[in-house]
Amino acid sequence: MKIELFQQSQFNGKLKSLVKQAESIRTHRSTPADVTFAEVLAQEHDGMGIDTFYDLIGVNPAFDTVESFFTVPNEDVRWLIPEIFRDALRLGYRSSPIWPSITAMEETTVGLSQVLPSINMSEAAPKRVGEGETIPVGTLSYQSKKFDIHKFGRGLKLTDEVARYVNLNVVSIYFQDFGQKMGLGVDTLAIDTLINGEQADDSEAAPVIGVKTPNTLTFRDIFMIWLRMSKIGRMPKVIIGSEDSALTTWDLDEFKVKSGGTTAYTLNVKTPLPQSSDYFVHGNIPDKQQLILDPSAALIKLNAQPLLVESERIVSNQTSAFYASFTLGFAKLFTDAAVIQDFSKDFLAFGFPAWFDIYSGLDVPMGK
Repeated sequence: MKIELFQQSQFNGKLKSLVKQAESIRTHRSTPADVTFAEVLAQEHDGMGIDTFYDLIGVNPAFDTVESFFTVPNEDVRWLIPEIFRDALRLGYRSSPIWPSITAMEETTVGLSQVLPSINMSEAAPKRVGEGETIPVGTLSYQSKKFDIHKFGRGLKLTDEVARYVNLNVVSIYFQDFGQKMGLGVDTLAIDTLINGEQADDSEAAPVIGVKTPNTLTFRDIFMIWLRMSKIGRMPKVIIGSEDSALTTWDLDEFKVKSGGTTAYTLNVKTPLPQSSDYFVHGNIPDKQQLILDPSAALIKLNAQPLLVESERIVSNQTSAFYASFTLGFAKLFTDAAVIQDFSKDFLAFGFPAWFDIYSGLDVPMGK
């Protein structure tokens, strides 16, 4: 690091306040936001980019090491290190996660528990009404549900040898990998919520639907779930399964055999069905099972605390420790927006639950 450039720059003595400003936004009591140091820098200094900022203060991530920040006389510059590693963590965290594709919305919450509405349609099917008769009244029941959100975190220690000899760009690669593993952890939490719900009594667990011939998956079995979910207003555009389940599904002729430049599945079904489906592979799904879901109605993500990165120097073992943490939770929006398809079970024994029947309770003329 060229300390003389930093001392001559407009940021001499101001880095700590910039970092603290970013931290105050992330830790705001009622509206915490996941902002980057670069975003705060641009806001406070007329859109200045991070590369220009590094040039002005004499920092070269391809050359400078962690130690170069801790050995300069001006301690103000040391506040930048957690922000550099936070950006790398955040990049890895958001590089290839599943949860953004299966989450209908994100909300900011305060505290470690949250109350959401749980609206149930009941006795709302249309009824035949004779001449002069009173129109029967249905009911819309409202309940609330409470669920917990949790704090997740992990620390990384850099030995003095790493801090002294490895440049920031290389160290950041490892923090990106650390961030990817954090993203995998959040994916696992989201998928667990889809499968089991967020209630202790499993009242919002996804229904398990079998297949026509146990241990044999056919396109008909997938189409059956697509059809039923679409009939109740859910568009099942996403499937999540294990590697084995993914290979079984991709091996179906309807998805791989082409005739005249297109696949065999060309039936023009007028009931709204997905034209395509995104398939995600995740180790939290058992073999011979896959989740079929409507990503616009299945989950809500509650954010209580964005990603924080803090550091400390541990003299006893000559390491520098960096700690990353965040607080969040997932909750079901609509229980009927996610279904578990189990290839090993017979549909006759594991069919759609009663509340999945769109025609239940109808009392209208159905023909002679």
